[in-house]
Amino acid sequence: MQISSRSAARLGVPCARASRRAAPRAAAGAPAPRRAATAAAAAAAPAPRAGRRAGRRAVAAASIDLDALGIELPDLGDEVRGHQEALGATFNADDVAESFGNTGKVLQALTDGVALVDRSHWGRIRVAGDDRLSFLHNQSTNDFRSMRPGQGCDTVLVTATARCLDLATALVGESSVLLLVSPKMREPLLQRFDKFIFPADKVEVADVSSRCRMFTLMGPKAGETLRDIGGDAVTVVDAPYCSHQLLAFRRGGAPLMVAATSGLALPGYTLIVDEAAAGDLYASLVNKGCVPCGEEDWERARVTQGRPAPGAELTDDYNPLEAGLYRCVSVNKGCYIGQETLSKLANTNGVKQQLWGLQLSQRAAPGAAIAAAGSGGGERVGALTSVVNLMESGHFGLGYIRCKAKGAQIDLKGATVEVDGAPARVVPIPFATRAFADSGGGDAAAAAAAAAEEASSSLKQRAEQARQEKEATKAAAEAAKAERLRAMQERLAAWQAQQPPQQP
Repeated sequence: MQISSRSAARLGVPCARASRRAAPRAAAGAPAPRRAATAAAAAAAPAPRAGRRAGRRAVAAASIDLDALGIELPDLGDEVRGHQEALGATFNADDVAESFGNTGKVLQALTDGVALVDRSHWGRIRVAGDDRLSFLHNQSTNDFRSMRPGQGCDTVLVTATARCLDLATALVGESSVLLLVSPKMREPLLQRFDKFIFPADKVEVADVSSRCRMFTLMGPKAGETLRDIGGDAVTVVDAPYCSHQLLAFRRGGAPLMVAATSGLALPGYTLIVDEAAAGDLYASLVNKGCVPCGEEDWERARVTQGRPAPGAELTDDYNPLEAGLYRCVSVNKGCYIGQETLSKLANTNGVKQQLWGLQLSQRAAPGAAIAAAGSGGGERVGALTSVVNLMESGHFGLGYIRCKAKGAQIDLKGATVEVDGAPARVVPIPFATRAFADSGGGDAAAAAAAAAEEASSSLKQRAEQARQEKEATKAAAEAAKAERLRAMQERLAAWQAQQPPQQP
């Protein structure tokens, strides 16, 4: 089924027909790109004809008092929200589905099924123009000049001193690149890009987040579900990491972009669909057995997987190598923002702290000090950055820990430390990579596959542990019930023995 160029353009990604008409379509309804020559266009516009009838006069929307007219404008997000409400969702202050009250089912789906998370509150930024790849090549840590349409990668936006701003996923198309960025990072990144686009640059940047929705399927059956939705046209199942394609969703031909990434070190796919078809797609996925996953469970998965987030692990205090993002970094691609610092760290083995997982013996708040075991908190070796509750399995956190002592590298795996004075065990996180691949920038597909395998094993172990704990709790309850029954029977027998014999 063919997709119209206008429909494809709504997603901010090109199809073959849309690529040739990107500029005219943008003028017809797409958000105005940054640095667009709007003043020149306005000057060149023809003046209205004197004889034009008043009924055809254009009226600025800002001059209309919609409240006075009593008109209710439709909320395009209501259809998806309606499905989520029907499934029992509660919503946070940002109007994002926080929880469906089904954490156990989500954990099981991540292990042997498929979970569905609405990530529409993440940003989607379209970068177009002849210089788009060179621009992103210079603005972030991965190698864009080697990218071809249909490929993609994860890349880090950093400061001049290589401090972390955000971890983004880039999907390279025929005439544009679509960046998937973290919640609340759209505007800071748009402002940053605007500062670095010079008059001679052939680069256009636009925020297309409001024109589409973004859903992610996670779990071993995600590919099977995707084929149920897209049929034989689906080619990204088992394809290299971040490979992507444009499909037509149902008879209407609504454009559906599918990318081979879950955003975590888990098997999965991310779907970007036109706003008008989003409710229908969400309902179809749920009807095919996808378990709805709220932001609370996404955060739990993010932390246990070890994906760093802005404001927690991605801050002005840390660089991508410390965050375990080696696969997102190239030190051989030439000059780019932060390159000098990262190259120096790589060449001198200068990373002094690393992001690790922490099995906590008691809850602690982000920012809590991590100290050497047995020091009573006196020898600080790091800081806790994120914490989640794993229900029966206790609390789990992420934290940066010093990995060098007297110039020698320390193997932190399995080490014991103190967090807020309580013991904690250092454990690997599947999302992290600690070394560059031979290619320099890192083989993202191989790294992601290895991480996904480790994550799947970790999830299975956690699910098995939860099952065993549940069975143990059930067995203990049954034993207690049997003991109470035995005691009651003994008391009854003793009471009966004390009763006088009945007269015949």
